[in-house]
Amino acid sequence: MLSRRGATLLELMVAMGLAAVLLGVASSSLVRQRRSATAHASRVRAESQVRAALGEVEMVLDGLSPSAGDLVAGQATDSALQLRTVVGSAVACDSAIGFAVLAAADTGDDRTSALATAPKVGDSLWWRPPGASAWVGRRVTDISAKTGICAAGGGGAQALLRVGFQQLDTVGRGAPLRLTRQARYSFYHASDGSWQLGISEWSDVMHAFPPPQPVAGPFLLVAPGGGRTGFQYFDAAGAPLSIAGQGASVATIARVRVTLVAPDQSPSATTAFRRDSLDIALNRAP
Repeated sequence: MLSRRGATLLELMVAMGLAAVLLGVASSSLVRQRRSATAHASRVRAESQVRAALGEVEMVLDGLSPSAGDLVAGQATDSALQLRTVVGSAVACDSAIGFAVLAAADTGDDRTSALATAPKVGDSLWWRPPGASAWVGRRVTDISAKTGICAAGGGGAQALLRVGFQQLDTVGRGAPLRLTRQARYSFYHASDGSWQLGISEWSDVMHAFPPPQPVAGPFLLVAPGGGRTGFQYFDAAGAPLSIAGQGASVATIARVRVTLVAPDQSPSATTAFRRDSLDIALNRAP
């Protein structure tokens, strides 16, 4: 009859010691992987918020002209910028007094209208009379839809918009049109204590700007060691403009710089923030 030899106490202790070492190595590896994943996620989160905010500001400022009134006097500060965002551009379909008619959509080959969003009461309608160097602007008081032929573009019947204003000015057939809307971009203190970049669009019902809606964030208002989140303004010679009192003089702004500081809470971060900035040149043509 064969006898079965059991493990000795010493062998059991050695086996348990080896298992503990292996478990320790595995746990350490998992901790390192988790820390690496957390650090990567924190860096990506900070970088994505900076990219989103810079892209938004660049998009709305590109092509704006201070000489055309696209920036609002007294509303260019280090934490906020009020401007006219472009709702769309078009060509007047026919000559009219007190209103303009334009195509509701850019269809076919005529390309007479391009609207980024639907116009609404409280927007501004701008047109350039023949031979004029400046745009004429009027507040939009009513908008109605109709079907007809756009004489400026030709073609058959299509959806049109009748954009009315109070003054009895004449908008001639073929006149270039712009529709704009007042908006304010600002860095504001959110209810959770963070700083966010937000946008407010003018409300004709409230006759005011509603509370801002977040675009990107969170950001640090002031970076450790200097620098801060916000706007800076420069003239055509590259000199910085003062923002004391009523803010920067919008008539002389040639370039806007937006600087963003986003918190980076990754354990491996050499600094506790990610910082980037972007300069946007404005259109100085009349």
